[in-house]
Amino acid sequence: MPKPYSVIQLYPEAGRELPLEGLYLEHVSHASGRAREPFVYSNFICSLDGRIAIEHPDTGDNKVPDAIANPRDWRLFQELAARADVLVTSARYIRQLAANTAQDKMPVSDADEFADLFAWRAQHGLSPQPAVVIMSASLDLPDEVLAALRQRPVYVATGDEADAHAVARLERNGARVLRVGSGQKVDGRRLIDALAAVGYRSIYSIAGPGVLETLLNAGVLDRLYLTHMHRLIGGANFDTLLEGRLLKPPVDLSLTALYHDQGDEDCGGQMFGVYDMAEK
Repeated sequence: MPKPYSVIQLYPEAGRELPLEGLYLEHVSHASGRAREPFVYSNFICSLDGRIAIEHPDTGDNKVPDAIANPRDWRLFQELAARADVLVTSARYIRQLAANTAQDKMPVSDADEFADLFAWRAQHGLSPQPAVVIMSASLDLPDEVLAALRQRPVYVATGDEADAHAVARLERNGARVLRVGSGQKVDGRRLIDALAAVGYRSIYSIAGPGVLETLLNAGVLDRLYLTHMHRLIGGANFDTLLEGRLLKPPVDLSLTALYHDQGDEDCGGQMFGVYDMAEK
């Protein structure tokens, strides 16, 4: 970032001024989560009218709108990735990487401004980069992206009825295939159990609404980080946090922390909210 930023804590202690850098690094502990289970968290940024992604006029893909993407939220996104043992993403994102239409490459970013995050990982005994889990029913994943990710462990999560030829191709490209669902779809509980069996304790979902729904339906999500940019953007074709059928029962969350970024001439104000699954 070009200059140091600060935020105002609104909850649980109102009025404290805190530096933005490092704000989320101490939030997620490898010892956190349910007893002997991983800590699973996700993160989104949205406009005040609920848009997390809108259709790009050139590619037709839904992407984080330029109107709300900003370097301060991006810093926190990278911090959450730096805390992770493994990142969970979608096949759509991997295909966007291959087509050079993704918002950015897989975190943790190697940009100079994030060098401290690699130092933090080393100090805490973590590998330079988190492992990657790609959720896919079709297993239609570009070989060149899998090859580019070989410097870190790569897993592909799919259903029990995944095509055997597609599985063999992925394994030849260095991926480990996890069959963790009935049919071709992934079951969130089985996925997290499989990752726990490998030894992963801090699991960060960087994917969209479909993966979030999978985690919620399985009851395995522990925390949601949500940035609200103070901006209305409209748009007819867009994604929100969740789509499709109603959650039954609805999922309750409790506010754990809330910070106000007042913004500046380059970026509007925003709220950084941290929500944990409510105790039942």
